[in-house]
Amino acid sequence: MARRRDESRAAEAARLYRLGLDTRAIAAQLGADPRTVARWLGDDVRRRGPRGRQDVSGRRIAGLRAEGLSYEEIARRVHMSKTGVRKRLAREDTQ
Repeated sequence: MARRRDESRAAEAARLYRLGLDTRAIAAQLGADPRTVARWLGDDVRRRGPRGRQDVSGRRIAGLRAEGLSYEEIARRVHMSKTGVRKRLAREDTQ
């Protein structure tokens, strides 16, 4: 007989994932295997590469750039890569 999925642990995993933790960190907190956590989270974690920082708006980056900060300084301040900052700013310019 297959084990039933622990709904409360899966919900907690989803909450932690939305906060920005990766599957390994979530697994360590919940005492589960990272692959189990990935299965609980479903397709959201199946893509490769880091997730973008949704909490950092293009407007915030544009404002910091207008203050004269370099891409590197902005990246350090908002905890993103320089490439991520440039792409977010370019996306803001096209909207």
